[in-house]
Amino acid sequence: MRVTGIETRVYRIPPTIKIEDSIQRVSHWEFVISTVTTDSGRSGTGFCYTNSFGGTAIRELVETYVTPLVIGQDPQDVERIWHRCWWELHPLGSGGMTRFAIAAIDIALWDVLAQHAGLPLYRLLGGARECIPAYGSGINMHLDGEPLLDQMRGFLAQGYRAVKMKVGRKNPEEDVERVGAVRRLIGPNIQLMLDANQVWTAGEAIQRIRMLQPFDPYWMEEPILADDRAGHVQIRQATGVPVAVGETLYTRYEFADYLRAGAVDIVQADVCRVGGYTEWLKIAHLAASFNVPVAPHFVMELSAHALCAVPNGLILEDLQGGSLTDLGVLVEPIRVLQGEMRPPQRPGHGIVFDAAKLRPFEVTGKLTGVEPART
Repeated sequence: MRVTGIETRVYRIPPTIKIEDSIQRVSHWEFVISTVTTDSGRSGTGFCYTNSFGGTAIRELVETYVTPLVIGQDPQDVERIWHRCWWELHPLGSGGMTRFAIAAIDIALWDVLAQHAGLPLYRLLGGARECIPAYGSGINMHLDGEPLLDQMRGFLAQGYRAVKMKVGRKNPEEDVERVGAVRRLIGPNIQLMLDANQVWTAGEAIQRIRMLQPFDPYWMEEPILADDRAGHVQIRQATGVPVAVGETLYTRYEFADYLRAGAVDIVQADVCRVGGYTEWLKIAHLAASFNVPVAPHFVMELSAHALCAVPNGLILEDLQGGSLTDLGVLVEPIRVLQGEMRPPQRPGHGIVFDAAKLRPFEVTGKLTGVEPART
């Protein structure tokens, strides 16, 4: 096989519900979608996403710099292609948008390879299991009282045995009240994850986590800046609450540093943010060598294949208002059923976008007046 063409488009889609955490609001999900065609007649789809901004810059990277490196290559040489692209973009930075740009192509190539093999992608990647448990995730910093509890009731009604909520309000007592109300609602047998989205310092995090510890959090996610590895070590040692981190780490080298330092209990590598499945698998196997589980951030349609491929897959995030099915852009919906996700069984990753439903959201020119994402 040879790659004969790559088409990349950007779409800005507003969330179906209000989405706000301790540091940002999401006015739009941006999806950069690449379609890779081959001389075998097979084509693959890859994509990455942003929280409101950066999509047009990623498209430019893919079209101008990545695409010429991939045209004419054999998709079966996916490792060679990944490293060729990485070395080309590395002077711009080892993480960030360079990884997003590579991810869109890498995911499309893996889709082609799984179709070529006649296998669902998770089986080609490793086939460790057939399905994975999921948790209901809410970006719900703005919710209090009954609206917050109604969201949690909805998760329980869908069969989830684990739920996640946002914390990090300026008044710590408000977090205590909100988390306490959720714990009383769900009872002692439902796992409760908390996510602060990097809002605290290490000292603040220790104080806040101790206040929330009576509610038995299953993990505390991103309590402080992901750049502060030493602070995560301090938090783990001071509180004993498992720390989940990784959605804003981009390279296997960053994850290796975290694991060697004893700074993480659950690795949350994001398939898109680390550069696609080629790099994600390396990170997952690295975590396994430290006996650490992986629970990827977001993009559940991609993450389900990743989690079912490796033995240390822990749990899948189903973000309310953030799935492709919730956004209504797929030909066939992909859903969690009774708290578990079984990846699509057709060859490839099984994610088929509906071009007609995407078309109204396409960005073809320059964006102006983009709403700031920071709260």
